Amino acid sequence: MNHTDNGERTMPVCFTPEQLKVVEEYAKKRGMLNASQAIEELAN
Repeated sequence: MNHTDNGERTMPVCFTPEQLKVVEEYAKKRGMLNASQAIEELAN
């Protein structure tokens, strides 16, 4: 697993365009700025 300078773990994730749309909708409904925030929340 890669580490960024601030010590956080990073993990590459791949989505189909359809899956990404679902994640973006999830983020939007929860007031998040983008899909990355939703993925981060779901991964914790």
